[in-house]
Amino acid sequence: MRWEINEMRRDHIAQVMEIEMVSFPTPWTKNMFFDEFRSPFSYHFVATTPQTKGDLVLSYIIFWMLMEEVHILNLATHPDSRRLGIAHSLLLFSLDFAYNKGGILYFLEVRKGNQSALNLYQKLGFTAWRVRRNYYADTGEDALVMRLFYGDRIYAKTGDDQSRLP
Repeated sequence: MRWEINEMRRDHIAQVMEIEMVSFPTPWTKNMFFDEFRSPFSYHFVATTPQTKGDLVLSYIIFWMLMEEVHILNLATHPDSRRLGIAHSLLLFSLDFAYNKGGILYFLEVRKGNQSALNLYQKLGFTAWRVRRNYYADTGEDALVMRLFYGDRIYAKTGDDQSRLP
């Protein structure tokens, strides 16, 4: 499957909300996504594939960039598109995008029990930094705060223009 990465637009929100609803016990609201469009610190991208009736959203990411710090707030992939490398590609695109704007230190929170997300983040070099006990109010689950220093990363582009860590 081929996909492309573009800035999230308002007309993507209906599909983003479908993914959000099946991905998280306490999903973001539509207004939370619209708030991100208004924030000067927020960046938001989607991985899409063309369909006859417009683009099909496969995955999305939202992150804040504050000086050299990048905080990944939300990343999800449609269940039918998981384990295809889409989230990996979208996350790596975002790391590169922020790096090119001066971002070097990246943070995110992930549920301690979300092994597939942990595997993805660890594959890209994120390491556990601290635990936030009972962070998720919906389940009482702990959050693992992960971080990545990306300032010393070297990456290469392959023929399909998808960035890859060596």
